[in-house]
Amino acid sequence: MSKNLGEIINNIMEENATRRVLILTNHLYITGLIHDYHDKCKNCHDCLIALKDVQIARLKDLCTCKTDGCECNLEAFVEYDWFNISTNSIVGFSILPEA
Repeated sequence: MSKNLGEIINNIMEENATRRVLILTNHLYITGLIHDYHDKCKNCHDCLIALKDVQIARLKDLCTCKTDGCECNLEAFVEYDWFNISTNSIVGFSILPEA
C-alpha cells in the first residue's frame, strides 16, 4: 500500500527541517505552513492537508503581463489563517525554506 500525499509531503518537510510549502492546483497558487496533525487527530482524513498562515492566488490573476522582465501581480494574493485542501486537487508542490 502506498503512502498518501500528506505523508509524503510531511516526510520531505522533516528531511528539510521546514513546514513551509508551495502547492499548485490547476487554478491556484498556495503557500503556507502545514499544520502538524500527525498522531494528534483520530478523525482527520488522509485526503485533506491542513495549512495555516496561507496566501492564495488564482494562477490566471498572478502573472498577467506578456513582456519580458515584468513583475507578477502580488496584490492578487488573499490571506487566510487556516485553509484545507484536498490531496486530489494537488498537481504539484515544493517545500520552501522558512521565511
